[in-house]
This record gives sequence, structure tokens and C-alpha cells, in this order.
Amino acid sequence: MRERIESHRSSGEYAEIAEYYDLFAENDDLEFYHKMAGWWGDPVLDLAAGTGRVAISLVQAGHSVTALEIEPAMRHVMTRKVSNLNEEEQSRIRIVEGDMTDFELGTKFSVIIIPASFGHAKTTEEQLSLLKCVRRHLSSEGVFILDLFPGGAMPEHSEFENGPVEMGDGRVVSRKGMVDCDYLTQTLTLQLVYTIKRNGVKNEIIRTRSQAAIIFNREADLLFRLAGLKIVEEYGAFDGRPYSPMDGRRIVLLQPG
Repeated sequence: MRERIESHRSSGEYAEIAEYYDLFAENDDLEFYHKMAGWWGDPVLDLAAGTGRVAISLVQAGHSVTALEIEPAMRHVMTRKVSNLNEEEQSRIRIVEGDMTDFELGTKFSVIIIPASFGHAKTTEEQLSLLKCVRRHLSSEGVFILDLFPGGAMPEHSEFENGPVEMGDGRVVSRKGMVDCDYLTQTLTLQLVYTIKRNGVKNEIIRTRSQAAIIFNREADLLFRLAGLKIVEEYGAFDGRPYSPMDGRRIVLLQPG
């Protein structure tokens, strides 16, 4: 049995887990993003697009999408998935290597999204830089959809398990996770353990450790104002219910202003 340990976030951190990344995605956000893209129109910019989970779904629904991702392994998986699309769908997706905190694409977008990854901008400077980049790339009537986990609603410690999931090639993958929140440093630490079995035999374990920023609502609201963005709508879940401070998710729709 092999065991590997990866420390996040450095370049190439997803090399060992990129192919397993989408196995445990809930995908409860896809219908919401489809609806938003339908209302606000194209083109769409997906920041920190990962393996293209949301971007490719939007393309399959008929939208034109630019998917920006910094991690080579994630882009590799996304490119492989795009190769399975038909020719017309492939023509409507553009994969770009880039950092969500500092990018210049030379065009405006009607919809910009960051599905659950804003915390990977770990410092106030990175967060504000990201938001200013979004503001520059957002059309005057466009919308920026920011999916946040409010710091005030996060437990200090939590654990979870996912799977097992069969991959179709004999591999069966399970995942365990542990989340710890340090409110003094505003740092979330996520530890994951992937267990891969072949023919019922456990032959690989991959351990990962990553950190993200904990962001409180007042802090986020100030960053929005400093970046020239105004809140036009807030939801507490992807089913569209209004946001309340008790919700563990804060989905914010922002426009220039």
C-alpha cells in the first residue's frame, strides 16, 4: 500500500487528487448558476474553475464560458473533460491559466462566478485585488456571484466522510475530512484523507492539508465597497431562500456601484 502526503496551496498541489476532486461534489449549485446565466446572459467567467465542474455544465447548457484556473493538474483534468464534449460545445469554452487574485483577460463578462473558493485568497490584499479584478472585468449591467462561508457560522471543529464512489475502472474511492477554524488568525485548516481500493484491497492513501481564510460578513461588506461593488441580492442557499445570519452559506450577487 502506498501513502502520500500533500501540503496545500502551492503550485501543483492537486497533482495527486485532481482526478478524484469532483467525485464528492454535491452539485446543488449547478441549477442556480444555470438560472443566473440564463437571466444575465453571456459571456460567463468562472474563477478558480478547478476541473471545470461548473464551467462545463454551463457550456453544456448553451453558454459561453472562460474558465480561469492556476493549478496545472486541475486544468489537465478540465481539458480532458472538454475533449469529450462535441465540437460546438468545445468552441464555447476557453481555458486560461491564471491567478484569480491578479488577472487581465481584456474583455468584459455578463456573469462572473467563484464557486466556494474565495477563501483561497488568504490575505486582505489578495481578496481586495481579486475583487478589483472582478470589477474591471464585469460589464456595467453584469453580475458577480460570490459563494461565501461566513466566519460567524463556522464551527471550531467538524468532521465528515464521503463515499465510497466507484470510478468504473476497478477503483473505489472514499474520503474523510476534518476542518479546524482558528478565529484568532482567521484561518481554516482542512485535512483530507483519500482511500483508494482496487479489487477490494486498500492500496493507496493520499493525505492532504490546505488552508483558507475565514471571512466575516462585515469584513466582506467592506471589501465589496472598497472594490466598487454593491450588493443587489443575498441568498442563504442555492434554493434561493433569503440570507439570514444563521445560514452557513452566503451567496451574494454584486454589481458595479
